[in-house]
Amino acid sequence: MLAHNRSRGAAALLILTAFGFNLQAHADCAGASVKDVQKRYANAQALDRAGKPREALGAYVAAQEYTCEANPVEAPAAKRAAAIALPLAQDAEQRKDFEAAYQLYADGGHYAASDRALMSLVRAKQDEPGVYTRAREILEYRTSPAFQSNQKVQLAVTGAYAADPKNLAEVERMPAIGAERALKAEFAAFNEQYLREFVEFTQARPEDLTDQAAVQRFGAGQQAFHQKWPNDRLKASRDALSLTQSWTSLMRDEAAAKKFAAQRMQRIEMRVGTLTRSFHRAPELLDAAIDYQRLQNVDDATKAGRVKSIREQAALLGEQAQSQQRFILASEYFRVADLDDKAGAAQEQARQLAMTKMQPDIDRMRQQAEQLQKEYSDPAKVKAMQEQAREMQKAMQAQQKANAGSNAKKADDLEKELGL
Repeated sequence: MLAHNRSRGAAALLILTAFGFNLQAHADCAGASVKDVQKRYANAQALDRAGKPREALGAYVAAQEYTCEANPVEAPAAKRAAAIALPLAQDAEQRKDFEAAYQLYADGGHYAASDRALMSLVRAKQDEPGVYTRAREILEYRTSPAFQSNQKVQLAVTGAYAADPKNLAEVERMPAIGAERALKAEFAAFNEQYLREFVEFTQARPEDLTDQAAVQRFGAGQQAFHQKWPNDRLKASRDALSLTQSWTSLMRDEAAAKKFAAQRMQRIEMRVGTLTRSFHRAPELLDAAIDYQRLQNVDDATKAGRVKSIREQAALLGEQAQSQQRFILASEYFRVADLDDKAGAAQEQARQLAMTKMQPDIDRMRQQAEQLQKEYSDPAKVKAMQEQAREMQKAMQAQQKANAGSNAKKADDLEKELGL
């Protein structure tokens, strides 16, 4: 990275010189001082002697930074960096740490090998637009005349380098291939059987939370669903659509970008339609439909209008569930509709319903408690219970003594029998 920064500084210097800017004055120079690079070179040598090759390499690269006057340590720093970097990069490449390998090769001026490791990184992370962007910038720079000029000292050490045009061509195809693969992944993720089963267990949730058997059955069903479908298929679908958008934004081919953007919008509209028409009996799936709507590339007013339509649908379904005394379900619909007051009221209705069903048990327990309190408040009954407890204790103690005597007699008889 330091070498790349140095190259950019040198490129800027060449441009300024070409346009006739006066760079004679040291005060106008943006490069490092000779004293600075000499200190870095001395530090690199110290790290080298200390057996710290990775740290030494970084210091040798830093010593090659552009200076306003001739850099007296650039050539020896490049030579030593090339020697140190090669085994480090080869080891990283063998371990498939291509991120480190391509940079280490570059730090040592081994650009053909760096390209190879960079392409391995691109192929290993073909669904990461950030890797594509970085690779494209690096390869485009290495095909430029400025690269040959800026890295001439390194290339004098490691040998001539010519960028392979096939590498950049392969990288340039990545956005279209990535977008196509993302749309296929989205299609595989959006599974209607998953949605049907999600609706089924949502509808099976008992409203009567005092029915322990029903609550246990629902819990078992929910656990079975998550074992069968361990991942959130709708989140995977939306992630794939977001990735499609990322690839589309990086396309230089305007026609291809428009094609994939249209396909993505069509896919989103399909998902929203499916969820709102066929799977609206689960509030969470209507909420997911809102998340899909927010992925659309439309103006804020249009997007807000479409979200509002789904919220209105959720509100109507909430009213319907409430009229059927399915208060927990109604509360969830109202949450999706962004009607928190109604959601809270429905929850309170669910609580009151549960309390009503529990009231007979509560009354019975209260009566039992009152009866016990009455009995324990009668001194005669308390005294009789105490006396009964003492008699029981005496009986237990007598039984223990009898058992102990019997055991002792049996032991004596056995000793006599054995002649002990």
